[in-house]
Amino acid sequence: MSCIGKLTANIAYDCTPANRAKGGLETSAVLINRADIDWTSVTQSGATVTNVSLMSGATGYGIEWIKQLGTVGSEVSINDGLDTFTHNFAGRIFGSGADDAERMKELLEGEYVVIVETKFKGTGNVDAFKVFGLENGLKMSEGTYSSAENDGALLFTLASVENYGESYPFLIWNETNYSTTKAKFDNKLS
Repeated sequence: MSCIGKLTANIAYDCTPANRAKGGLETSAVLINRADIDWTSVTQSGATVTNVSLMSGATGYGIEWIKQLGTVGSEVSINDGLDTFTHNFAGRIFGSGADDAERMKELLEGEYVVIVETKFKGTGNVDAFKVFGLENGLKMSEGTYSSAENDGALLFTLASVENYGESYPFLIWNETNYSTTKAKFDNKLS
């Protein structure tokens, strides 16, 4: 058995506005405790996820930002055995009170899946939502607080743990159509 893959389709340039690459995220994401996912409900074909549901009583948690102060990324991780992609989500907690410190501590101790809505939507908006960390989760890799920087906001990064990457640079989440997926996203998958 060979583990060497092959390219299976042309890489074309599509100049139609809907399919041209477009950077940036909309201004919110859903953070999901990985332990709260109902894994029997997850349906995936290649890089497309058509269902993600949570365990009864569980919910995702929203995070919002302004401008481009929330970002996601992915990069190749070449390993001796299995090459993968590592994911990251950088965000900030805009307050500096006790509740904000509690959220930062929870982020440090948990394992998460992040779903974002990108400004790039694709034809028929089928590519609007991207999922990071579904296979192995994301954990806090950086966290900072400084009263003299970022207006006192708490900055954090959730990232793939070393040697626990993902099969794809991101997954596309589309449950039936854009409006159905958007409604579920806005309800934080509850």
